[in-house]
Amino acid sequence: MVWEIALVILLLVLTVLVILLIPTVVQFFRTLQKFSKTLDELNRDLPQIMDNLEEITNHTSRATRRINHAVGDVVEIQQKISDELKEPALDAIATLAGLFKGLQTFVTYFIKKRK
Repeated sequence: MVWEIALVILLLVLTVLVILLIPTVVQFFRTLQKFSKTLDELNRDLPQIMDNLEEITNHTSRATRRINHAVGDVVEIQQKISDELKEPALDAIATLAGLFKGLQTFVTYFIKKRK
């Protein structure tokens, strides 16, 4: 008799558990259906997304090459300008240094001559 009561209680507990799990199982299947739809949409749209990504990558690569080429040209022009200005500037500085040295010598001589 104890086994029969225990079996009835066990069956009642299992029945309540199954009844409580039904909404969870239904929601789980709904979620799986939504997930399946989302995957179908992704599989449908993925080739177009990949094509757009490849196009963007190509544009970026071309722009980068153009910028690198332009930077190289600017560096080359800067180097030419620097080379062209460096020699005359050094010559002018040497000339000015010579003039100042000559002026210093003149002033020193003139001051000594007056004493």
